[in-house]
Amino acid sequence: MCGTLKNLRFLKAYNDYKKLRYGHVESAFTLIEIIIVISLIAFVYAIAMPNLGMMGANEVAVKLGRLNSDIRSAYDLAVLSGKSYRMVFELKSGDYWLEETETPDVKLGDEKTPGDPTEDEILEKKSMFDETFEEYEELAGEEVTNPESDKKIAPESPVLLAKEKLQGPEWTKVDSLEWKKRSLGDGLIIKDMQAEHHQRKVSLEVDGESARGFIYFLPNGYVEDAYLHIYYTDNDGGINEDKEPYTIKTSPWEGVGTIIDGYEEIDLSSD
Repeated sequence: MCGTLKNLRFLKAYNDYKKLRYGHVESAFTLIEIIIVISLIAFVYAIAMPNLGMMGANEVAVKLGRLNSDIRSAYDLAVLSGKSYRMVFELKSGDYWLEETETPDVKLGDEKTPGDPTEDEILEKKSMFDETFEEYEELAGEEVTNPESDKKIAPESPVLLAKEKLQGPEWTKVDSLEWKKRSLGDGLIIKDMQAEHHQRKVSLEVDGESARGFIYFLPNGYVEDAYLHIYYTDNDGGINEDKEPYTIKTSPWEGVGTIIDGYEEIDLSSD
């Protein structure tokens, strides 16, 4: 401010000097003009201030773009390796990762599930299966030894031979240079999602903070038809309903995702 006053005093003294010497004053900024210019600069700055927050929108674009790239990456892995994969999404945290299975011919099946299990539920289900299967192994009898070759002969039982199919595929997390655990970050949250194998939308409102959803990728070049609704979070980490969300939808035979501005209601039964 002091510098501005000094400049104004200098301009006034300079104009007075020219008036005395030349009898006229050349065009120069008046005090009113300077005030108008300063006011305009302040007005433009006030408008630009809220736009500084738009950097967050750029970051969101990067994260959603990476999610789309990850969908394509999982699709390519399934086709090139001849194995089945699935992307696992934790709705509350926005974390997601890739899992694979060595089980051949994974099928989505006609029986749809209301949601997808948590890690604890998967472990509990496996433990119950192992306990139940032990009873079948006991009923099938014990191994016998071939007296001629001393080779152990396991009891023949259709149930025992079908163990792998009965227990279903085992999934393990992919941990490689290309694939690590991802996150949409603290600023985003998945409000709900649905894939072909779901009976209904998996949502935080219905399924709680532990809600998870899977999207399957099959080696025949097919990614499950699915969509996610992604919202901004508020100051408390909840869903910010005031800001426009995003919808991400997969393209089954193309292996890509499409980012849609806004909440788009999608009926998978019509696809």
